[in-house]
Amino acid sequence: MIGGCEDYTGAPFFSLSSAALVGADMVHVICEAAASPVIKLYSPDLMVHPYLFELNNPAIKLGSEETAKYSKSSLEDLIKQKQPKLDEIIDTKILPKVQQILNRTDLVVVGPGFGRDPLMLKSLVRIIEEIKVLNKPVILDADALLLITIDPSIVKNYPKAILTPNLMEFSRLAKKFDISVDIKETNFETLLQETQKLSKALGGVTIVRKGKQELIVKSENYLVNDMKGSNKRVGGQGDTLTGAIATLYNWSNNYSLGLWDIPQGEKLNKDDANLLAIFAACSLVRVASSMAFEKYGRSMQTSNIHEFLGKAYNEVYESDVYLKL
Repeated sequence: MIGGCEDYTGAPFFSLSSAALVGADMVHVICEAAASPVIKLYSPDLMVHPYLFELNNPAIKLGSEETAKYSKSSLEDLIKQKQPKLDEIIDTKILPKVQQILNRTDLVVVGPGFGRDPLMLKSLVRIIEEIKVLNKPVILDADALLLITIDPSIVKNYPKAILTPNLMEFSRLAKKFDISVDIKETNFETLLQETQKLSKALGGVTIVRKGKQELIVKSENYLVNDMKGSNKRVGGQGDTLTGAIATLYNWSNNYSLGLWDIPQGEKLNKDDANLLAIFAACSLVRVASSMAFEKYGRSMQTSNIHEFLGKAYNEVYESDVYLKL
């Protein structure tokens, strides 16, 4: 996972921890150097790599005038235009180490807790380009979606990209493509058409539109998850969902590669398996949230949802009650 800066360390932790609790064998986070000791203190189970830098990090040795110049520049100019000094820092200090981790991963989540520091975002653009060269699935969440709002070409026509926007993030992305969105709209057919339009406009990427229900869309294909969740939504719950999606989506890829024995004639095609995996992750987090709310009520926090991920998995995917549905 690529995420975490000095100000935001909870989001990458929740995303990474969720992936591990759902069943990922190994989880790595590449974060800003100042975030690393904090995330390490949350849990010894996670592998934390302090390979990213913000503009004001003394390790990159930028002068105060250069730092001020980049800080005042528009993000669009920084992202779309060559920045020789920043590009040199990325090429020499960041990418060589990041590439070592990317080469060992099956799937990459980018964005949770990333922040909006110019050097961090410029680095993320280059990292996403490297992920595409390696032809690996990438889930874009939180601040990574800001990049797509600025420059959709970053993921356009890359079929292994999965975007997980909330209400406002979806609205900003849709506006980029002149797709009319009313944030108060509740009609299902309208919401579905909007989401399908955005997926197609981006060249067939997968959109997981979060809200009262999750709309999981890849071009014309879609699934809807409206299972009962909790009566409270907490900050960090979206990060938990991202981590769960990462693990189950990767399992669906392994399924498509034939790593498990499947009865002849029953195998799903790859796109259907991927969409179903995302649906399964949404279901899992909704059930865990419901369990957490039942125990903690209004005092429920994201960490309480994580307490129930294992139990929710067993109940949804291994109990006779759900298996007979």
